Amino acid sequence: MDFLDELNGFFRRIQLDVEGRRREDRVLNSFSVLSAPKPSKNILVVDKVYFYAKNNAIEHHTVRYELVHRQPETAVFRRGQPFTFIIRFADGKSFSPGKDILRLHFNLGPNPSIIKHTQGILNVQGDEEEFTKESDQWDIRVVGKTADTITMQVQIPVDAPIGIWKLEVYTGEAGDAAERLRLYNCPNDIYVLFNPWCEDDTVYMEGEQDGRSKASNLLDEYVLADVGKIWMGAYGSARGREWVFGQYDDATLPVCMYLLEACKIPHFERANPVVVSRALTKMVNQADGDNGILHGRWDGKYEDGTAPSAWTGSVKIIEDYLMTKMPVKYGQCWVFAGVLTTVCRALGLPARPVSNLVSAHDTNGTFTIDRFFDEKGNAMDIDPFNPGGETDSIWNFHVWVEAWMARPDLPKGYGGWQAIDATPQERSAGFYQCGPASVEAVRKGQVGLVHDVAFVLASVNADCISWRADKNSEIGFVQASCDRYKIGKQILTKKPFVFDTVGQSDTEDITNTYKSSEGSNEERISLLTAVGSSVRAKRFFRYPERSGEDVVFDLIELERIAIGESFSVVVTLQNRSKQARTIHATLSATTNFYNGVKAHLVRHASATYILQPMAREELKLPVSSKDYISKLVEYGIMKLHASATVKETNQTWFEEDDFQVIMPTVDIKVDGAKKVGQPLEVTFTFVNGLKMKLTQCKMVFEGPGLTRSDFREYPDLAPGETLTISTKLIPKFAGEHSLIACFDSKEFTEITGSVKVVISK
Repeated sequence: MDFLDELNGFFRRIQLDVEGRRREDRVLNSFSVLSAPKPSKNILVVDKVYFYAKNNAIEHHTVRYELVHRQPETAVFRRGQPFTFIIRFADGKSFSPGKDILRLHFNLGPNPSIIKHTQGILNVQGDEEEFTKESDQWDIRVVGKTADTITMQVQIPVDAPIGIWKLEVYTGEAGDAAERLRLYNCPNDIYVLFNPWCEDDTVYMEGEQDGRSKASNLLDEYVLADVGKIWMGAYGSARGREWVFGQYDDATLPVCMYLLEACKIPHFERANPVVVSRALTKMVNQADGDNGILHGRWDGKYEDGTAPSAWTGSVKIIEDYLMTKMPVKYGQCWVFAGVLTTVCRALGLPARPVSNLVSAHDTNGTFTIDRFFDEKGNAMDIDPFNPGGETDSIWNFHVWVEAWMARPDLPKGYGGWQAIDATPQERSAGFYQCGPASVEAVRKGQVGLVHDVAFVLASVNADCISWRADKNSEIGFVQASCDRYKIGKQILTKKPFVFDTVGQSDTEDITNTYKSSEGSNEERISLLTAVGSSVRAKRFFRYPERSGEDVVFDLIELERIAIGESFSVVVTLQNRSKQARTIHATLSATTNFYNGVKAHLVRHASATYILQPMAREELKLPVSSKDYISKLVEYGIMKLHASATVKETNQTWFEEDDFQVIMPTVDIKVDGAKKVGQPLEVTFTFVNGLKMKLTQCKMVFEGPGLTRSDFREYPDLAPGETLTISTKLIPKFAGEHSLIACFDSKEFTEITGSVKVVISK
C-alpha cells in the first residue's frame, strides 16, 4: 500500500468517525485480544479502559471539544499534564504487585520508537505513589485499586509529539517472556495537543497581562475563544469582521490530524511548533497540489463554489473538506487566516489573525515596490528589473496569523509572536508556505533568521519607488520619487477580552511590534540592515531620488463613502519656480479587487495645463454614484490614480489612494428566555436601500453553541424591499455567544451583522 492509499484510508476513517459520532449510534468494536503462544489462564484479562474524557478535560482545558462529549467519549489531552484513567479486569480479578505484569505502551504513528519519542513504555509496579521522573519523560503513579480495577495517573512528556496516540496494555505473570504476554489494543483514540498553560512547553504563554486577574487570561483569547474578528478594508475605513473559528467542532481535530499526515511530517517532528505551524501554512492552501483545505481565487468568478466574502467562519469549510476529501472553493487571505487560526487553536497553539493595511507584495526581494514609467511619463505594465516577469503589487489589506512559541532555533530574544501565512503568494523552500517569522526579527531587520523574515518585512515596510526611463542612466532608469511611508500604514488585530458587535472599540494597533515609528532612525536602520543582506536590494537603494523638482503635487485622500454617495478625484498643484510650467495630468478612478488588481475603469480624464509662476491650482474629476455602483466588486474597494509630467524639467509624479465604499448591515434581533435548552426567536433583517434590484440573494448565519452554519436562499430583492428571515435556535450551553450573519447577492457581497447573546443555565 503506497502513501496515498494510506492517507486516503486515514481520511476515510476520520470521515466515518465524525459521521458516526453525530448519529450517536456508533457500535463499539469488540476489543482485540491477541496471544501467541497461548497465555496462562491466570493472566489478567483487560475488560475495558476508562479515560474519563470529560473529567480530565477540565484540567486539560479541553472540555469544550465536541469529541469529548460524543459517544463514545474521546480523550483530548495536553502534553505536560497528567491524566487519570482506570483499567478494569475481567472475571473479577485484581492486579497483584509482584505477581502480575502490567505494562502500558503509548504509541504514535505506524512505527513507534522510544528513541524518536513516539513511544512511551510504563511498567506498573503497583506501589508508585508519586511521579518521580522529569517533565520530559513518561511517568505513572497508582491512585487506587479495587477488586477488579486499578486507577492510575499518567504524565505525558511536555515535549511529546502532538497527534492521535494509541494505548496497548500488556498483561502477564511475573517472569513471563515478552512473547507470552497478553495484548489488549485499546480502541480509543487519545488526542495529545500542545499545552500553552505549561511553563515547560515551548508554546507556553504568560497567563496575565498588565496585572489583569485570572479572568483575563490571555489564553482565554488566543486559544479558547471560538469567535473573533478579522480586520478588512482600505486604510481609514477598515473594520473588524466577525469570524467563527469553531475549533471545538468534532470535524476540526480529525482534519488537523489529516493535515499533519498529508504533509508527511515525521511523527517525532510534530513535537516542534515551528515545524508544525510551517506545515499548516502549506496545507491550509492547495496551491502545491497536495489536497490542502482551500482553493484561492481573487478574480470575482466564484460560480462553481462559494464567494470568499460569503463565509462566516471556518467550520463549514472544514466540514466540507472532510466530507468531500477535496479542497474547498474559494478562499482569500482573510479566509486562509481564519482557517489557519482555527487549526492552530485546535492544536493548542496560541494564535490570532493580523491585518496589514496597505500591504506590499515584493516579488524580487528588493524591499521595494517598483513602478516604471517611459520617457513620456506613461505607466509601464512590466518590471524590467524582475527576470521572473512578475510585477510588485500593493494589497489594500493582507491578513496572516501570529502564533506564539519559543524559538530555541534562533538567538535569544526572538521568541513570542511569529508570523505565519497560509495565503499562497510566494514559494518558500519550494512550497507555498510562509513562516514562522519572528516578529521581533522583522522589527530589527534580521532577515537571516528563519523563516521568511525578509518577505514579511517587505510586506510591512518596503519603500515605494517610481522609476522613469532615462537613456543616460547605467540601468536605463532614474528614480523619480520614493515614498517611505506608504506601506504598512496600520497593523491591526482584535484587542483581548473585548468584542464589539456595533463599533470598533475592540481594535488593537500592533504596528509598533513590526517596525519603529515611520521615518525614525530606528525604522530606517532596521530596513537598511535588511537591505544590507541582499545584493539585489543594495543595488536598488544605491540610486538616490532626484532632487530640485519645483512643482508640488498632492492627491487629496478619501477614507470612505457610503454606497450611493458621489465623490471627486482632486489634485492640487503648486509651482514654486519663477517660470511657467507646462503640465500634462491624468486623473482616473477605478474599482479594484483588494489585492490591487484593477476590476473596472469608472472615470478617466487627461489634459495639459499651463501653471503660472508661483501659482496654485486644483484639478477635479467628479464621479457620481451612477458611474461606479454597477462596477463595484467585493469589499467595495476603489482606487484614485493621478499622474503628471512637467515638460520643461521632465519631472514625473504619480500617486494613488484607496478608499472603501461602505455597505449597509444586517440587523439581528433575538427574543426568548435566553436559557439553555429553551428556544430563541431570531430575526434577520436587511433593507435594500440601493436603487437597483439584487439577485440570487442568500443569508448565511452561524453561532457556536447556538447553531451550525446555516443559510436561506431568497428571490430577487427589489429597491427599497426588506428581507426578513425568522428562525428558532436552541442554546446548547451557558455563557456569552456570538451570532453572525452575512447577506450575499450577485451584485453585492460583504453585507454582515452580528449580535451578542448571553445564555444562562
